[in-house]
Amino acid sequence: MVGRMVGISIAVVMAFAQKPPAFDAASVKPNTSGSGGFSMGTSHGRLTATNVPVRTLILKGFHAKDFQVTGGPAWLETERYDVVAKTENTSISDNDLWLLLQPLLADRFKLRFHRETKQLPIYSLTIAKGGPKLKVHAGDDEPNMSGRTGSGKASFVGTKISMARLADTLGEHTDRIVVDNTGLKGFYDFKLGWAQEDSHEPAGVSMLSSLQEGLGLTGPSIFTAVQEQLGLKLEPAKGPVQIIVIDGAEKAKEN
Repeated sequence: MVGRMVGISIAVVMAFAQKPPAFDAASVKPNTSGSGGFSMGTSHGRLTATNVPVRTLILKGFHAKDFQVTGGPAWLETERYDVVAKTENTSISDNDLWLLLQPLLADRFKLRFHRETKQLPIYSLTIAKGGPKLKVHAGDDEPNMSGRTGSGKASFVGTKISMARLADTLGEHTDRIVVDNTGLKGFYDFKLGWAQEDSHEPAGVSMLSSLQEGLGLTGPSIFTAVQEQLGLKLEPAKGPVQIIVIDGAEKAKEN
């Protein structure tokens, strides 16, 4: 299992390092409103970010967690920008659209970085006792993952999704990256819903949280939901994790 986990993790690192294409058009403007909030969104090949710290743009552009980006000038945390960018490929997935921020950051912010790999805590996605509860996809549909959040709950529906894609998506909702070690090939359909309160490894379940869940006031944790609804399991482990080290950057000027 250890050798297989390392092999799959290295594949994740290689995908993380691929250089995406650039936006066809982009506007970058400093935001000096002084507001503390920001918003980001995508739609049909168009990406908008309002009053967003540069570091947040970096995290989104590299699909990285906070601990995966280190270094760089302090203003990456404080300087905020408005970005409107689009690509002629209106069918591009949201996942791939965010990656287009990488060449934009290099061009407009002169972002320079290098990559390092460290052994860090991860979650290993494995098959739970009783086997997977996934429906093998049938048909020629395009892969699709849609999600909803609100009122302390989250859910997503997957159609024609690989286990590697599921692991990446689960990693977006936990405090560690997730590596697929299920051994399941092909594509699957599934639904998953959970309570958003805690994305950390569960240390135990209190009587109060059990009562609240039983009354329908909250949902299961993402760890419980993955096991009960998908027949899979998120197990704490260690593995190679890629780190982005910022070597330098410059403040972008309005265009």
